[in-house]
Formats: sequence, C-alpha cells, structure tokens
Amino acid sequence: MKFFLSIALRNLLRNKKRSLITLTAITFGLGALIFLRGFIYGAQQQMIENVSTTLTSDAQIVPKALENIYNANGAIENPEAIRKILHQDPRIAAFSERIIGAGMVSSDKGVTPRESMMTYLVGFDPDQETALGSQRGLVQGRTLTAEDQEGVALGEKMRKILKINIGDKITVIAQDYYGSLAGGSYQLLGTFETGNDQIDNGTVMMLLPSAQKLLSLEQRISKFALRIQKPFKIEEVVADLREKVSAEGLSILTWEELIPMIAQMIRFQNGMILVVVLIVLTVVAAGILNTLMMSIIERTREFGLVMSLGTKPSQVMLMIALESFLMTAFGSLLGIGLGAAATLYAGHTGINLSRFVQALSNLLIGSHVYPRIDWAYLFLFVGVVMVSNILVSLYPAWRASRLEPIEAMRQAG
Repeated sequence: MKFFLSIALRNLLRNKKRSLITLTAITFGLGALIFLRGFIYGAQQQMIENVSTTLTSDAQIVPKALENIYNANGAIENPEAIRKILHQDPRIAAFSERIIGAGMVSSDKGVTPRESMMTYLVGFDPDQETALGSQRGLVQGRTLTAEDQEGVALGEKMRKILKINIGDKITVIAQDYYGSLAGGSYQLLGTFETGNDQIDNGTVMMLLPSAQKLLSLEQRISKFALRIQKPFKIEEVVADLREKVSAEGLSILTWEELIPMIAQMIRFQNGMILVVVLIVLTVVAAGILNTLMMSIIERTREFGLVMSLGTKPSQVMLMIALESFLMTAFGSLLGIGLGAAATLYAGHTGINLSRFVQALSNLLIGSHVYPRIDWAYLFLFVGVVMVSNILVSLYPAWRASRLEPIEAMRQAG
C-alpha cells in the first residue's frame, strides 16, 4: 500500500497546475459549504434562543385554551399542584408563572383625540423571569421590580404610537375572568424591545399580582414557562411531564409546538442546505473525474508498460483510486481550515444584516448574525465529499485497468 501511495502522490505532482486547480475546487467548495452551513446554523440558533428567551421558554404548561400562543383565555385553577411537580423534578432548571390577557390601553396624557390601541397583557414575576433567563432589551426607564404594583412596561414602538413618555399614566381596560369589564391606571416605568414587531407594538407588561387583580384571577395563573436543565432533553422531559399535568386537565408544549412556523422554517432551511450540497458536490466530482480522465489519456503508454511487466488490473485501479483519495483528502483538510476560519471570524465579528432587519424582525434573528460551526454537518460534508470523489474515480480506474498492454503502448506511440 505504501508503494502505491507514493506512486499516486508522484503522479499528482506530475501536472502541478491541473492538480492545483482540482485541489482549489475541492477546497473552496467544501469551505463554502462549511461557512454557508455555519451562517444558517448561527441564524437558526439565534432565532431559537430569542424565541425561547422572549416568548416561549423551552416549554410551557398551559390550559387547553392556551395551546395557541396568541390566545388569551383560560387559566390554571390549581397552580399549587403544578408547582409541587416542578419543584420535585431536578431536570427543571427554573420556571416562571405568567398571566396572559387581552385588552385596550390608552394614554393618560390629555392627547386629543385620546390615543388608544388593542394590547396583549402579560403579568410576570421579575425574580422568576430572571431565573428563567428571559431577555427583553431595555430601551428607556427601568425594569419592573417586585414593588412596582402600579407600574407597567411597554414595547418601545407601542410607547411611540401612544405618544407618551416615561412617568406618564396609562389606562388599561380588559375583560376579566368572569366576563366583566375591568380597568386600572398605571405609570409607565420602562420600555423594551425584542425585535419582534408583534410584541413591541402591542404588549403591556405588569407584575403578576397586578394582572391577577385586574383580571380577577385571584390565585389562578395562565401558564408555567419552563427552562429545562439540558436543552437537548426537552422532548424527554416534556414526555415525562405530559402524563402528570394531563391529570390536572393541562397540556405541556415545547417551543416548537407553540410556534410551529419557526420549527418548519428550520427544517426547510436544512433541506435547502442538502440541495446546495448536492450541486456543489456535483461540480467538485466533475472536476475530479476530468482530472483523472485527462491523466489516464496522458499515461496510456505508462499503464501499458506497467501492466506488461506484471502489474495486475486491480493494482492499477487501486493506484488511480488512491490518487483521487489523496487529492480529496488534501482538499478536505484545506477546505475544513478555510471554512472553519471564515466561520469563526464571522462568528466573532458578526454579519451585519441591518438593512434586512425589518424583514427579519418577526423571525427574531436580530440585525447581526453570528455564524457557528455545525460539527455534525462539517463531518457529514467531509464524509460525502470523500465517498463521492472516490466513487467517481472508479470509472476512470476501471477504464485504465481494462487496457491491453501491447495495444496501449502502440496507441501512445
């Protein structure tokens, strides 16, 4: 084997220019695939993290009526039973109790005509949300603390629509748990931005007790948001909890089930990557095939000579397959280096997509995408490149092994 490897390497170095072109095609093709996958993987991870931290967390325990994340009806009648279940499960890193409601908010600033708009009410516990890792970028004012029973926070875009400032009063009117209209006056203490227009344009956040009082929920809550200790075990934990919470007439849903559009988009992007891989690999394989076929034509006399001296057809095939293997191995190493270096550099600096922010806002990606190396896909790409290029080399290797020694030397002469 060592002997044939040295011959294959020597053959590749005979025509340095042609070998270099093929090597470059493999290097840039594989490098581009690794970087492209890194870009998409980085965007997907940002999207999942942002969806998880601003909207859904890893999973939620909800009444049947709240299985649709945009519904605001329904309540958990006996939250204490669920608290016990969650406290006893070490796989739950943190949980937060939330109130969800819908209503109308109007500014109390004396603007004429009075500014008002539909709103989505969210009641929360600041300490629980901190433990959960919830993130909503503060724009103005300050975040709510446990003492701010009469305070609220709005999306920054909603504040602009209402034409109010920090410290101003707003009035919130909503239908309570029993179907009656209820209202309250609150002071604006801060504004936030999540990057999602739907949230930033129409969400009022207040403390959990304030929301319970406004909506006459007493000790009821709308949902439990969960943070799973090991994110890759979300499905396993949710499956285990499903039977326990269903006994209370509740459902437990992962973030993918709560916002299926995001999960479907990720699966679609992964499918598109495979199409791009197929196209790039076809081009690279064509380059390898062309190189080997040209090499065989030029070396017909040589093949005839070595076969007349006793070299077996299988050994000729092995020699040509080794040429393809060496070329692909060198190109793969360079491609991994190029793709990983580009991905790590862009992952450090970020790729500015601010001109597309408006279009991407509802996907919660953000203005900058930070690519990340997807090791699973990297090894997949390298494996597919190696196997496909070796398979492509079999045809020219077979052609060479079928040459008649005397005829081959005569044709070359």
